[in-house]
Amino acid sequence: MASEATSRSLLGVQDAEHPEWRPLLRVIKEALREAERPQWARLVPALEHPGRRGRPLLDGAVINIAPRLVGRWVRHILGIAAGAGTEAEPLARRVAAGWLDPLLLFESAVSQDVDRFHEVALVDRDYHGLLRGLASLIAMPMLQSCRRAWAERVPTDWAYGYCPICGGWPVLAEMRGLDGARHLRCGCCGGDWRTEWLRCPFCGEDDHEELGSLVSPDSLPRQTIEVCDRCGGYVKTITTLTPMRPEHVVLQDLATLVLDVVALEHDYRRPAAKGHEVAVSVVAEPSRLRDLLGLRP
Repeated sequence: MASEATSRSLLGVQDAEHPEWRPLLRVIKEALREAERPQWARLVPALEHPGRRGRPLLDGAVINIAPRLVGRWVRHILGIAAGAGTEAEPLARRVAAGWLDPLLLFESAVSQDVDRFHEVALVDRDYHGLLRGLASLIAMPMLQSCRRAWAERVPTDWAYGYCPICGGWPVLAEMRGLDGARHLRCGCCGGDWRTEWLRCPFCGEDDHEELGSLVSPDSLPRQTIEVCDRCGGYVKTITTLTPMRPEHVVLQDLATLVLDVVALEHDYRRPAAKGHEVAVSVVAEPSRLRDLLGLRP
């Protein structure tokens, strides 16, 4: 696929420029590859509501999942993360031994409920944000498939800072086209929604005296950091003529890490909590053999 080839080229650039990122890049590569598998598209649930009054489309979804598919994927990505030298080895070992249910990990990841993910994973501390990152990558194949299926169903008047599809906060903003229309981009599902030019996506502040911008001397031209003194949040902003591909948002977020460093040095932070509470239920599909034999689950 063309998108997969482009993703590989972007990953290759990052690998060459930042060899210290190779363990992380390897995990991201696997998540992007998995998101291209057609099996996930068949698991996209029916929409339960039209996304009005600030309710993300994913909220309330019931996903009938194939346990083998989810189990294989969760074990695979945890194994890749553990083998890449990250601190995921204890979690990968517990899942491989059958002590942790991959479906519960998957459900909490798709809900972007990091606290519940920590609880299910039986950990008290998220070393260096590892679990938060792993949760988003575990959820990526499902959320990317939902975005593909629901992109045309996003309300055109969406006026909130969090993603209208999955409820996550944006990782980037694009000042797009000749008119400089501002679009926010979700790193996990690749969502794309238009917003006001002068407005903090996290707290809604629109007073120009509370909003500002930072520029890194090491960043590329047309890259800035929009900051809010009311909530202390920031969003990286890129000026572009055309929208980046949804599956490349996570790569662009990584490629602009220098902007995150500048923001942190000035005491600005991304919100720790998710953008909007999203309730997702994952239900294991009964096996076809069981159905044919007329057996109860």
